[in-house]
Amino acid sequence: MTAARPPPTLRVNGDRCMVRHCVSWLFLFGSVALGIATVLHFDFDPAPIATHFLFPYYALCTGLQYVWPETPNRFERGEVLTDVLHNLMLIAVTGFQNFVIHALVALTGTGLLFQYGVLSDAWAAHHLPLWGQVLVAWLVFDFMFYVTHRIGHEVDFFWRLHSVHHCAHRLSVLNASRAHPLDLIWRRIVPVFVTFQTGVSQEAFILSGVIGSVLATITHMNVRFRFGWLNYLIGTNEIHRWHHSNRIEEAKNYSIVMLWDHLFGTFVYPQGRRAPERLGLFDERHYPLHGFLGQQLVPLTWARMKARRAREDASLAQPGSMAATPAPGGLAHPAGAPQPTAAP
Repeated sequence: MTAARPPPTLRVNGDRCMVRHCVSWLFLFGSVALGIATVLHFDFDPAPIATHFLFPYYALCTGLQYVWPETPNRFERGEVLTDVLHNLMLIAVTGFQNFVIHALVALTGTGLLFQYGVLSDAWAAHHLPLWGQVLVAWLVFDFMFYVTHRIGHEVDFFWRLHSVHHCAHRLSVLNASRAHPLDLIWRRIVPVFVTFQTGVSQEAFILSGVIGSVLATITHMNVRFRFGWLNYLIGTNEIHRWHHSNRIEEAKNYSIVMLWDHLFGTFVYPQGRRAPERLGLFDERHYPLHGFLGQQLVPLTWARMKARRAREDASLAQPGSMAATPAPGGLAHPAGAPQPTAAP
């Protein structure tokens, strides 16, 4: 007897899944390859790299969200304006970040541990070929990105800043830049400065930075990518959705490449579920979800939001009052803090 053939619908769905995987992988690795080629073509000059690759790539990724969306592109009131203002602010903040980084490197130099004899100069990354330096730069930068990102979630003061990035109810390329300027500054300056202390060349750092920019943009794309087992290695958009879950136990996956999350036990990829039930803050009552100015003032209004929530919860807990219902949203406080009134 011959084995029964699978129904036509199963074969079609399987073929579609295979095509989707191929397209996803081709887009990711093709983007990385094109970015590397652009860096080499323009001889590591940041200005033409940004003009001829990064900006067009950003626009392409934004457009793909309307061609092949994972979730419907429904905008909440004030969402687009808020995200546009955040992107404009990012331009100014990036200029300030670069100024501070150049000033620090000029004052302290690179490879401080080698300069002062703490480590032998033989261990300095500049002795490696370019691709070896790129690997060192990538591993060190991503480790420091993991550390600062996790601090941003688990330390109350830094969560006040980082919560701005998590107040959106969906992922998109446009809201990838939604962040408090102080959060942007410290979480970039620290990883960059530490990376330069390994002795890597500027060329290696630029090359690794472009690769990182490609991957970081993909993490926020609202596109129906399917990366399969690659999700266990790289923080794709399928993985990053869990980082934005409103459930604290799911909101992990802090690094860009999943190495550090695997090592420190913070990798989250539930089987049998495509995405979290909801994205956003744990308790978003009184939080300025789509108010640009209000989001910049969140560190100052944090205590007031906590107090208002505490009064509301106390009122609901009194005998005769209606039972409290879970607030919409998620992750409004660092892990381990009391729930639900510990923080906005």
